[in-house]
Amino acid sequence: MLGRQFSSRTVALSSGVVCGILPRATWAGIEARPYALSMMAAVWLTVLFVHATRRDNAWLWLSYGVVLATSVLLDVYLTLLLLAYVAFLCLCRHSPTVLVRFAVASLLAGCAVAPFGVEAFGQVHQIVWIAPIGRRTIEDVAVQQYFERSPPFMIVSALVVATAVVLWLCTSAHLARGDRRLMTLAIGWIVIPTTVILIWSAVLNPIYTPRYLCFTAPAVALVLGVCIGALAVAPWMAAAILSVFTLAAGPNYFLVQRGPYAKYGMDYSQVADLITEKAAPGDCLLVNDTVTFMPAPMRPLMAARPDAYRKLVDLSLWQRATDRNDVFDTNLIPEATVGPLSDCRVVWIITEADRSRPAHEQDTTLPPGTRFGGTPAFSVPRDLGFRLLERWQFNLVQVIKAAR
Repeated sequence: MLGRQFSSRTVALSSGVVCGILPRATWAGIEARPYALSMMAAVWLTVLFVHATRRDNAWLWLSYGVVLATSVLLDVYLTLLLLAYVAFLCLCRHSPTVLVRFAVASLLAGCAVAPFGVEAFGQVHQIVWIAPIGRRTIEDVAVQQYFERSPPFMIVSALVVATAVVLWLCTSAHLARGDRRLMTLAIGWIVIPTTVILIWSAVLNPIYTPRYLCFTAPAVALVLGVCIGALAVAPWMAAAILSVFTLAAGPNYFLVQRGPYAKYGMDYSQVADLITEKAAPGDCLLVNDTVTFMPAPMRPLMAARPDAYRKLVDLSLWQRATDRNDVFDTNLIPEATVGPLSDCRVVWIITEADRSRPAHEQDTTLPPGTRFGGTPAFSVPRDLGFRLLERWQFNLVQVIKAAR
């Protein structure tokens, strides 16, 4: 619908299809977080914004302000769309009345969500794990931000854009006025929020990760839709180009995003399934958080599937996240569990995976392995007489059954 407000049916439909198969969009579709919803909100907010600039009706601008405030409550980063809208209004030379009404509606919406914004910025310490801007950022912006882990899709996109640009520059074909406006809106939608977040991350504190810019992914689809429209002199050619995009997206969609470790390599479900099947009620649990485990502490695996662990005696829990008003529970060091551990007969130990060990081992006494052997989570149970009986290796985690 947004593409159709400016351009042809071919461009509009191509943009919609590309948005549906864009790796970042399909990635957002499997997230139990608001990324896909923020994409939807950004698109419909922009539809309403464009409609309001054309009709310049007070009720439309009021509706725009309400939708803007609601969208920011869904994703605070959507505030940055305002800068893209300002650039669009200035470059496309809208009337002073439109500028004033846009400014008033946006200001009122900003005032309405200001308390939420203050609260959100007060939680910036929750993302201290984000890496500073560096060489990796170039790859994140160029590849991961929109193409996730799909270089083929990125290559096809680059070829389509480059071919369209050559066509516009070297032939008599030119962008129509509506296409120019759509490209202006889409490019501002991509570039301005990304640039602001990168500058903020470089100057103040790191807040950039590719997935935080999900709400700009539809703009990439619009750019590609315009380029496909320029190359497709007949509808079947647009269908052929979209088929190539679909084939390019396939490996990432089926093999990575739908794989067993699609969530950043996490094996939460596999560990929970094992504990559900093998552990007995009353067994003890020791979570080794004294190891390097990225991208988060090890305790969140229990929050992902809490029912699987309720039958166990959790020796490692120190403070619950709800009591601390924080994201993660905190973990006791293994030395602090000596007293409760001495009352256990079977303990399940969750620690970092060891690539040098087989996927499954079972014996009367297993060696600890290089990853686990040097940790207090091994030495403390060993000193209490526990022997390692069975071990399972997953992607990031190994689970060990010990008894005495």
